[in-house]
Amino acid sequence: MGSCFSTSKSVLPLITSVISSQIPLTSQYDQNSSLLLNPYMNKIHEITTQKEFDDLINNKLNVNVLIVCDFYANWCPPCLQIAPILYQWALNDYKTSVIFLKINIDNNIDLINNFSINILPTFILFKQGKEIYRLIGANSSNLKREIDKFK
Repeated sequence: MGSCFSTSKSVLPLITSVISSQIPLTSQYDQNSSLLLNPYMNKIHEITTQKEFDDLINNKLNVNVLIVCDFYANWCPPCLQIAPILYQWALNDYKTSVIFLKINIDNNIDLINNFSINILPTFILFKQGKEIYRLIGANSSNLKREIDKFK
């Protein structure tokens, strides 16, 4: 799918058929069991501050859960192309095993600088509060392989 340089200032119309408001709120109970689910599962979280990111990464509920961070921009075509795939994964394939975060680089300068994001999209996988893998570019098959390896 490709990648974009985050220093680009071109503005493209936002073309995506899937928006975050279409993602349902997490159910506290799985339909097939009475197990309490992690409230961060089964949706994609838009992170807007460093504190919000730190709180989620360091939350004790998430200590053994794989967290996938998608650093993106609304003007980046590859970011827009892979977005529906991530929503599909969050709602179906990995709904109880992976937490997905989206971080808009235009609104999160601190996070961009802290993680040295220069090319979009960039995916960083975390487990136990630590970065364990980084993928640059919208390669969904490589990303899925790494998620499956670390989940």
